[in-house]
Amino acid sequence: MDLSTFKAWIAAIKARPKTAFVLSIAAAILSAVAYYQPDLIPDFENNNEPPVELMGWAGPDAAEKAYAELAPTLPKFAIEGHEDSRGAIVHLWDFAKQLNGEHIPTATQLVGDCVSQGAANAVNYLAAMEIVRLGEHEELRLAFAPYIYGSARAYVGGGRIPCNQDGAVGVWAAKALQQYGVLAADAEGCPEYSAKIARAWGCDGPPDQFQQLARAQIVKTFARVTTYDQVRDALANGYPVTVASDVGFRMKGQVEDGKLWGIPKGNWAHQMCFVGIDDTADVPRFAGGGKGAVYCLNSWGPDAHGESPDGAPPGGFWIGANVVDRMVGQGDSFAFSQFEGFKSQDLDFDVLLSSE
Repeated sequence: MDLSTFKAWIAAIKARPKTAFVLSIAAAILSAVAYYQPDLIPDFENNNEPPVELMGWAGPDAAEKAYAELAPTLPKFAIEGHEDSRGAIVHLWDFAKQLNGEHIPTATQLVGDCVSQGAANAVNYLAAMEIVRLGEHEELRLAFAPYIYGSARAYVGGGRIPCNQDGAVGVWAAKALQQYGVLAADAEGCPEYSAKIARAWGCDGPPDQFQQLARAQIVKTFARVTTYDQVRDALANGYPVTVASDVGFRMKGQVEDGKLWGIPKGNWAHQMCFVGIDDTADVPRFAGGGKGAVYCLNSWGPDAHGESPDGAPPGGFWIGANVVDRMVGQGDSFAFSQFEGFKSQDLDFDVLLSSE
């Protein structure tokens, strides 16, 4: 439509007051719905659909069954802090940046191994926190997700999900970290991440040569979290939280009040990782409303959801407390603590810690 045609169209509407009034009412209604219930509005601005092939959570029924089977063997871990966590603002990425001056690289999944990617993120941020805050003389070496994927599916899950199908549940990964440990992505002989490696290890389990290396680095304790308050308590004390649910979001977040917000929409059978808490945040209505938010780190690459204006890690978004309750209420989300990490070889942590 050229400018002259547009002007003629506007003039025609003005000549019909009733039509103009009806159109203005319709526009006001659409604007209100777009702000308060954005999931009802088609996402014309973003034609990129969520990558369904990267969603590998087996669902709430499988997760609850797995948790019931494993419950007698799970560690007893109470999330307790020295102070009330209400009003907490904690960014676990700050610990990583104190170590190397930059964010931990955002993972880019290639298959439906999201459960292992979320668990690997939890291990990485837990390790950074323990090195900086607790002064542990360890080295930040990134976890190799296919090792977690294979341990979770083949060993803990017992091959319940066939080799021609991607996926796992969160509790399998949590138990795998405790029982089979963490393999560093830079370990000698460790292959680069690929779809082929993820699926091969997810089918048969990790090669024997890596198990001895990995078992020296275990996550001793983890606890299921089912409410926003429990997530807040965990994050306020430095414990990252994996979150597996079928709650979906628009691919591109929306910036408001200095944060990139995830907009709930549709369903994602997917695991991610919570790595930040701002219990003081006012959540926009389009993001669920209410008070309090967590930062959710995804594994679909650094550019998946838009740029975070507040310095949060790329590839994630903030989620309001009301939406967090929906996600963790599905029963397959876990807070992690006490990582027996990689012993430091080269870094002088005495110097590093004294500079905080």
